[in-house]
Amino acid sequence: MAKNPKDPYQSAGVDVHKGDALVEWLQSGPTPSVKYPKAHSPHVFGKAVAGIGGFAGLFRPDFRKMKDPLLIASTDGVGTKLLLGIQHNALSGLGHDLVAMCVNDLYTVGGTPLFFLDYFATGQLDTKQFKAVLASIKSACMYCSTPLLGGETAEMPGLYDKGHFDLAGFVIGVVDGKCALGPERVREGDRLYAISSSGFHSNGYSLIRKWLESRKKPATASLIKKIMAPTRIYREIPALVDKLGIKSFHALANITGGGISGNLPRVIPNGMVCEIETRALPTPKWMRDFIVESGADFEEVEHVFNFGAGMIAVIGARAASSFEQASKKASLSVNHIGYVRGGGVGEAVVKYKGDLW
Repeated sequence: MAKNPKDPYQSAGVDVHKGDALVEWLQSGPTPSVKYPKAHSPHVFGKAVAGIGGFAGLFRPDFRKMKDPLLIASTDGVGTKLLLGIQHNALSGLGHDLVAMCVNDLYTVGGTPLFFLDYFATGQLDTKQFKAVLASIKSACMYCSTPLLGGETAEMPGLYDKGHFDLAGFVIGVVDGKCALGPERVREGDRLYAISSSGFHSNGYSLIRKWLESRKKPATASLIKKIMAPTRIYREIPALVDKLGIKSFHALANITGGGISGNLPRVIPNGMVCEIETRALPTPKWMRDFIVESGADFEEVEHVFNFGAGMIAVIGARAASSFEQASKKASLSVNHIGYVRGGGVGEAVVKYKGDLW
């Protein structure tokens, strides 16, 4: 729509009409950016009543199947991976990153997402950017059976550079209190399993960008594609927890910023040590090569990256075989990487055995 010289807000750089048109486009149900396998949900705990376009979304919960329903909330963003996406015109996976970074946190307590909200902020609305990102968000929500209940699109000239934007996501979920995963269920002798990631996920990208900028030769299109791979959504986890039960599936850590040593202890009781065989980590060759070529060693960046372990599950020793079989049936790639040991002092810690390379 052409600028209206009599509209002072539009002349200041904010096009309300464009924003309204994009909301209408989102309401119409845009074509998903990625054709995912059919979504599935182990339980249905309600449905959206009113969503995109109003001042607030409405959701009617149905917790009759639960004895002790507990609401779960999580919020996250995509970080500076956005800058690489803008630089390489790789926007179609960023919405998936956003949804994944939020819903994966819910899965760590054995929860199921109920609905998702997004926040898209930019200096000047770019229709192509907005549609690519929001179609990605909607696709990811469909993939994990989570309604996109609403959100906010903010146009703020002067706050963002031309062509730049930021994203934030918010998710509400539910878990039955008696079935929630957590540190109180972990026991000495439990086994640690790495559940493979799709790549770096959405962490460490300030360092990744620095490495890419300092390379003698530009990164290949193939490498950029691997680096920009969307964060995996572990939608299979709730059904897996249901199948094994909390007497076998004890805890789950989402390996995000802080790496394994910064995240795994969050689901382990004080006084325990997580012994991990470094070579057992499912680190893909391209990731290992990229880190080595950038001049870093494992100890220097262990607290930054997931090294192929997007999630780490804590499983009772007697249930190890059942977990492996159930994971294979659910198409989850898992690696036995270590054990939970006693004898520690103070907060739980991670100790590595051997070298990664």
